[in-house]
Amino acid sequence: MQYLLNLLSPFAQLNVFQEIVWFVSPHQRLDHVDEFIMRMDKAFGKTATQTVVSNNSEMRMIHSSARRNHLSFVFTTGAEDPIMKVFSKVLLGRHFYFSIVIYAEKVADMQPINDILIFAYNQQFFNSMVYFESEEGINQLFGVSKFPVMTFENRTDFLRYIGKIWKRVLNARSDVGGFAFTTPLRQDLPHLFQSQGHYDGSTYRIIETFVRFINGSFAELMMPPDGLGGQVINMKDALQLIRERKMEFCAHAYALFMPDEELEKTYPLLVVQWCLMVPLYNSVSTYFYPLQPFAWNVWFFALGALLALVLLEVMWLRMFGGWSGYQVAVLNSFCYIINVPIEGQLQQPCLLRFLLLTTVFFHGFFLSAYYTSNLGSILTVNLFHAQINTMDDIVSAQLPVMIIDYEMEFLLNLNKELPPEFLELLRPVDSAIFAAHQTSFNSSFAYFITEDHWQFLDEQQQHLKQRIFKLSGICFGSYHLAFPLQMDSSLWRDIEYFTFRIHSSGLLNFYARSSFGSALHAGLVQRWPENQEYTSAGLQHLAIAFILLLVMSFLAGIVFVLETLSRRRFPL
Repeated sequence: MQYLLNLLSPFAQLNVFQEIVWFVSPHQRLDHVDEFIMRMDKAFGKTATQTVVSNNSEMRMIHSSARRNHLSFVFTTGAEDPIMKVFSKVLLGRHFYFSIVIYAEKVADMQPINDILIFAYNQQFFNSMVYFESEEGINQLFGVSKFPVMTFENRTDFLRYIGKIWKRVLNARSDVGGFAFTTPLRQDLPHLFQSQGHYDGSTYRIIETFVRFINGSFAELMMPPDGLGGQVINMKDALQLIRERKMEFCAHAYALFMPDEELEKTYPLLVVQWCLMVPLYNSVSTYFYPLQPFAWNVWFFALGALLALVLLEVMWLRMFGGWSGYQVAVLNSFCYIINVPIEGQLQQPCLLRFLLLTTVFFHGFFLSAYYTSNLGSILTVNLFHAQINTMDDIVSAQLPVMIIDYEMEFLLNLNKELPPEFLELLRPVDSAIFAAHQTSFNSSFAYFITEDHWQFLDEQQQHLKQRIFKLSGICFGSYHLAFPLQMDSSLWRDIEYFTFRIHSSGLLNFYARSSFGSALHAGLVQRWPENQEYTSAGLQHLAIAFILLLVMSFLAGIVFVLETLSRRRFPL
């Protein structure tokens, strides 16, 4: 133990470690452990707080008040010692930091040490060391490295090891020595797809550049065909492969991550909203064009003004004479409101009548002018209304909403208060079926989509006068678009710095714009051609006006016949 004290005591003066965590095996002799802890406390007591863990596997240092830079000591009897699992779980998310595993017995056979090093390899403890004493009394430190192959390293020359690590820090990158990272390479528009014999995509080009930056390569990890026999990615299966540590990271960027202790994500490339893309209902009945210049409340007030004028006219005629029946009062008021003066009423008006007619004239002038100009605009320019803007609109239209089956689990876990009527419209399907319908713009459904994916698909309809879909305001949160990564991966810092620089330089936007052209050449998307002829407004748009003219003429004819018969039956 004196060897470790001499080795680590200088770090106390440099204030390198602010926290010391002790993991003590229940099979360990406590007298030696207590003495070592007290002597370390004497060396580091002024600069570091200490925590002792024996069997509390529910504790997580990353969620505790422990400060970031810490040193861990593990007293163990071997790789199968229960304290090793506690060590791995408690330091979840902090395996990158320095730890020393102290093997209790003197070593004659290296197999126990090799087992501990394999454990360190599997759990990503690459900056940790195993301390042991040989039968000859020689103190030794061993560690394990991953790239390009698993290697057990003798790190007894500690200063040489520190120099090697410092050199790598100054290089600002790791060198994996040609290591081939296994990952699925499937169709995942717009992030990854195959075009003209090579892989392309907005986020794939970023991760592929990173792999070349650290002197690595990709090795495709084969997955079963999708539900349609194709190559569309199933992100649920891909994330499970990372949890099982069958790959270091995934080349497919993703945004909908559930909280998971076995899965990490890289520095976010983008913050995206998860919303619904909904079809546009572009057809509007021309029979309602005459009503469109005014909103319903304007029509209501115009009708109210007409009724008020009728009542005022009736009161005026009864009080000041000239009563000729309700028909004349209604006719006069209607003429006022549409800015048509009545000659007989304007010959010798009194002051009150003059003010009334002046008010009505200006009211009718502006009202009729606005109606005429607005109706002309409507008949000249095609109006297309997106009726679906809220969740209530989807429910009232009974529009089915397609969603990938595993993303529906994500939706229900994070949104507990969705209306039951909306949930009944959800149609969970396989990722391949979803991609086929969404990419081809099947307007029988609405679709869940992230913002970056929508910008990619929207390129297909940029040249259409009538767009087929739009991104609605029905959103379910904002999420980080990032690459899935093994928890405690030794490359997390390299990827973090690299993606941060990519994010700052705006390369993601450039790759996103260029990826559509590549997908277009691959035949995965298309630019929708304009296939409708547009003509200026004609008489067919005014059919309602002629219909009203015919109806009113028919009613006027009936009234004329009734008045003629009444005159003959009851002559004056």
